[in-house]
Amino acid sequence: MKAILFDFDGVVVKSMESHYQGWQKALKEYEIDMSPEELYVLEGQGVEEVASQLVRKFNIPTEERKNIIQRKKYYYNQIKKDEIYPYFLDVISWAREKGLKIGLVTGGDRDRVNNALESDGIANFFDAIVTSEDVMYTKPSPEPYLKAAQILGVDPDQCMVIENAPLGIMSAKLAEMKCMAITTTLSASFLKKADVVVDNFTEVLEALRRLY
Repeated sequence: MKAILFDFDGVVVKSMESHYQGWQKALKEYEIDMSPEELYVLEGQGVEEVASQLVRKFNIPTEERKNIIQRKKYYYNQIKKDEIYPYFLDVISWAREKGLKIGLVTGGDRDRVNNALESDGIANFFDAIVTSEDVMYTKPSPEPYLKAAQILGVDPDQCMVIENAPLGIMSAKLAEMKCMAITTTLSASFLKKADVVVDNFTEVLEALRRLY
């Protein structure tokens, strides 16, 4: 293992709850009630892809997609709280001590991600950042994780991915990387395709120590 690649929403920052509330409020304007799990299983894709799938799922006219995205962003910006998950910094410190490279791979857009990293004081923690704007295809395509490995100069099979959603796990496995899933937003039953499933960053660190 030469690098650790983190997903962003639901892994580095506790933000998926705010994203859900944003989508939920936007969809309620169309008299649609969506459960958290219905959103969380779509996580990892860019906002355009998520919106397209929600429009199809709930039989909303396609021409409403752009409006739904705008409304979601409006509501999200009203309520967002980007807190770093407990003990995430302990994992970063350990990785630095071991000389591991650290990457961030997200379906989020660069401005939002950069602003969150800056406000949380962790922008300089990552040796590579790959957003939805840096790739042709977002997760579950392997492209985002392969691009991060390329930037870091590390072979894919030397990377450990930390994910919290099925599409992110699929992306990592298609890139032929090891994947550890964390149950921040979905139960372990959704994360079975990961190599290891843990509940928090204390367990992430314990697992990494065993593997390294």
